[in-house]
Amino acid sequence: MRTFVSAVLGLLAVLLAVAAFCGAWLNTNVVSESGFVSLGEPLAQDEGFQRELASSLSAEAAGSVDVPAPLAGLVEPLITSAVEQVQTLPEYPEAWNETLRRSHALTFGDAAGGTAAALTLDVAPLVGLVTGSVGGELGVTVPAAEQVPVEIGGAGHAELIRNAERAGEAWPMLALAAAVAGLLALLAARRRTTAFALMGLGAALAGGVLWLAAGMVPGQVSAQQFGSPVASAFAEAFAGQAAASLRTWTIGLMLAGAAAFVAGMLARVLAGSRR
Repeated sequence: MRTFVSAVLGLLAVLLAVAAFCGAWLNTNVVSESGFVSLGEPLAQDEGFQRELASSLSAEAAGSVDVPAPLAGLVEPLITSAVEQVQTLPEYPEAWNETLRRSHALTFGDAAGGTAAALTLDVAPLVGLVTGSVGGELGVTVPAAEQVPVEIGGAGHAELIRNAERAGEAWPMLALAAAVAGLLALLAARRRTTAFALMGLGAALAGGVLWLAAGMVPGQVSAQQFGSPVASAFAEAFAGQAAASLRTWTIGLMLAGAAAFVAGMLARVLAGSRR
């Protein structure tokens, strides 16, 4: 009976630990503004996404430039030229990071107030670079737009955002529950060293499953339908970054589980040799 109780508690501890692990990753890399920006920062160098973003910027910038009628015919080629060169500007990396910060605020909103929305990019800082360049060429001042939202996900994705917030907030409690379950499993076990080793093995195997699952994320995102090419390109590129980050984290989980397994087995061998 003690062995059965210990096994159930040990399995519960592993499952809770995995849930806490996923919640901690979400909290650090998605729910947190700094983590979200760090995860999306490499997209400034992603050629496929930047190509689609340039098309979107052209349309948004054209709607933001209000110039006298005699100059209207000059605007379109100037916008095209500015968009082509905007990624080479020294201000572009910071403008992209500001875009990510604004997008995080738009997407997650006030979690406590339940105002989280579908993933939305606010490309106003990038449009500002384009319109500023066009205004400089025309010799006019182009007011900067406060917001230029580009919706990435549909209404159905808003619930995913809220669930990510909840999971990110819950990870400390999940980790505490996992520790309590693990301790109870050890107390109930006939051979505590074996129970400890098996929980470590379970954590390592769970890490391997998560590593495989993370690799499937980009493919799952690619299969989704999005409202525009830029939305699809961003979702696929961001999913690729997220998968790489999660896989890096899972390596640590697998190593920790393997270390616990080895330590438990060594302790069992040493305990047996003393009898």
